[in-house]
Amino acid sequence: MTGSKTQFAPPERASGNQVQIQTQRFATVPFFGELLHYVPDMVLILNRQRQVVYANKAALQFAKAADLSAVLGLRPGELFGCKHSAETEGGCGTTVFCRYCGGVKAVLQSQEGDFAVDECRLTVAGEKGEEALDLRVWASPITLQGEAFTFYAVVDIADEKRRRFLEKIFLHDIMNTATALRGISSLLQHGGEADDTGPLVQGIAFLSDWMTDEIASHRQLVAAENGELEIDIQQIRSRPLLESVLTVYQRPELLNGRQLQIAADAADVEFESDQNLLRRVLGNMVKNAIEGSAPGELVTMGCRVEGGRVLFPVHNPTYIPENIQLQMFNRSFSTKGAGRGLGTYSMKYLTEKYLGGTISFVSTEPQGTTFVAEYPIKHTPPVNP
Repeated sequence: MTGSKTQFAPPERASGNQVQIQTQRFATVPFFGELLHYVPDMVLILNRQRQVVYANKAALQFAKAADLSAVLGLRPGELFGCKHSAETEGGCGTTVFCRYCGGVKAVLQSQEGDFAVDECRLTVAGEKGEEALDLRVWASPITLQGEAFTFYAVVDIADEKRRRFLEKIFLHDIMNTATALRGISSLLQHGGEADDTGPLVQGIAFLSDWMTDEIASHRQLVAAENGELEIDIQQIRSRPLLESVLTVYQRPELLNGRQLQIAADAADVEFESDQNLLRRVLGNMVKNAIEGSAPGELVTMGCRVEGGRVLFPVHNPTYIPENIQLQMFNRSFSTKGAGRGLGTYSMKYLTEKYLGGTISFVSTEPQGTTFVAEYPIKHTPPVNP
């Protein structure tokens, strides 16, 4: 495949005959296959073209492959089912998304003679539609009979990521809210004029609602990923929906100097959807737009109808760099640090898996960033609910 184009790693592949010869070399190493057969984690041996020449039992089971011959010559992303691995002729490692894939970068680093460990976030086609994978990979250079290979070990860290999210985000945010509640309650407890208590009571009500919503949001996503989420489809009007989101987020403590408004030309259309789920999706869009804006900037919500579908754009004037754009909807990616990537992931996941819609975005330096959630006016259940 010498004529293939690439946007990152070399696209060239070894021939099928070359791969077979390389595989046979490892087959002659005493106890090699037998020992790795009992390793519970996935182990691959990759040639200089990043192709599989050996896979242990755990890797074959993950790939749902009957035997080694079914995966020989594949690259890791192709074996794992990464949706981007089929987007270019060169396959895994050659798309623009691969520039930010820890799996590819670890292999390339090992080919320079260094040990590498990195995290790999993939979106794959599962039994119930697209699923997110969080993997940790180890890549080590090895040499056999004078030829260089990469020893590639892979561990599923989805549970670790979920636990990290719970510890660093969910519990952290809930604790912050609880601390604020305690502070306001203390002010009420230690007195103050009766006329001064109104704002304090309102603050308690707001924080209580916010805490309840955070808990409900987490439980909702867990239920969705477990296939246990039930939806309630009903008639909704778009304008009151936008106004309800505006009411929640148009608060000084959330805006922190930003501005939030509904576009003057926002349509008021009736359509079918789950109101609570849709409100959460739009709320996440607005929250991300606010957090991505600078003080003084304006976030705008809108609504329009196109071709029998209702569209909800949320715009802010800030440009998103390319490296962030390409990882935007990965489950655990975020510019805020490790474990903080569920906002964009959850709104896309809930929209596409349960609401029969799509979410996309465009970000340019002159125009800023616009996320658009798009739904059918008459709800159609997704193919893989």
